[in-house]
Formats: sequence, C-alpha cells, structure tokens
Amino acid sequence: MRCFVFRVTAALACQRPDRRVKWGGVTTPKATINNARILLVALLTLALDQLTKWVVIQKLPFNGEPVAVVDGFFELVHFGNTGAAWSLFSGQNFWLALFSLAALIFLWVSRRQFGTEKALGQVALGLILGGVVGNLIDRVVHHHVVDFLQFYIPFRFPAFNVADSGICTGVGLMFLQSFRKPKPGETWARKGKVPLAVDGLSEPDEESEA
Repeated sequence: MRCFVFRVTAALACQRPDRRVKWGGVTTPKATINNARILLVALLTLALDQLTKWVVIQKLPFNGEPVAVVDGFFELVHFGNTGAAWSLFSGQNFWLALFSLAALIFLWVSRRQFGTEKALGQVALGLILGGVVGNLIDRVVHHHVVDFLQFYIPFRFPAFNVADSGICTGVGLMFLQSFRKPKPGETWARKGKVPLAVDGLSEPDEESEA
C-alpha cells in the first residue's frame, strides 16, 4: 500500500503543470522555458539555412559549374532536389511537403517524448524542427530543395544544405541522449523506462516494499 501511494504521488509530481523556475528574474513555468529554448534553436537553424540558400541563389547559377573551395574535397554548387535524401522519391515535391508538415506537427505535439526536459534534447529537437521548416519553405517557394554543399569523401557525396545538417545533427544528438543514465534524484518508471524527476523523492528499495 505504501509503495502504491508513493508511485501515485510521484506520477502526480512529475505531471504538475505549475512547476516554475526563475528565468531572467521572473518566475516562469519550466515547460515554457523549455519550449522557448527549442524554438530559439529552431529559429537560429532556420535563419542560417535560409540566409545561406539566398546567397547561393543570388551568386551561383542553377545547375552551373561548381565552385571549388577545397580542390578535390569540397565544392559549392546550386542544385534543386525535388525528392528526399539521396534524391529518393524524386519528383514527389508536393507529397514530401505534406509529409514534412505532418512531421512538424507530430514532433511538436510529442516533443516531451524526446527528452526536452534536458538541454541536449532541446537543442536536438530545435535543430530538427529548424531543418524541416527550412526545407519545407524551399518546397513551397522554389518547388524544390536548394542544395549547395558538395563533398568528395572519396566518392561524390550527394549535395545537401544547412537544413539537412541540422536534421542529421539533431537525430544524432537524440541517439546519444538515449544512452544517458539517470542522475541522482531521478528514478526510472517501472513501465516504459521513463525518467521521473521528482524533487526530493526517490523510489523505495525492493526490500522496503515488502
């Protein structure tokens, strides 16, 4: 009975909507701060992506000659990709745009499932969101994704952009976070292995449950 009461109390404590912290001298709900950090990373990623693409569009001819930055290793190009990564589903720009929009909604609605209570999760999700929005804007405005980074390692790697880099980096950070062990003061839910951050509480030992 005591164990059952503890678990109910812990679950309620973890889901309290009024958890607040001081941020900039103002007491603010923790979820609001986490969301603001995610959006800040997303906006920075989006701004860098769109700025670099604008420069490429202005300076490099479409499907023109590449500009060598590091001879035999790195070039700047101006390509249009109507497909997904590696030019998969080429010509399906409309459906890929719809898929991107659906992915954005899913990622934002389920953001708490991606470890966004921690800074690493916030950065990861922000990078992914910014990258998805950047490529979605391309599909709507240009009817293709603007790719301009071309590497040879040693083969010719498919051209990509800042948005693609943000998405891949964000996914990589989420993968790394999945190996994070709970810190002192955290416990793991028995079902689903979800970390429960309960201030000042820890789950009773197996022996005490008896």
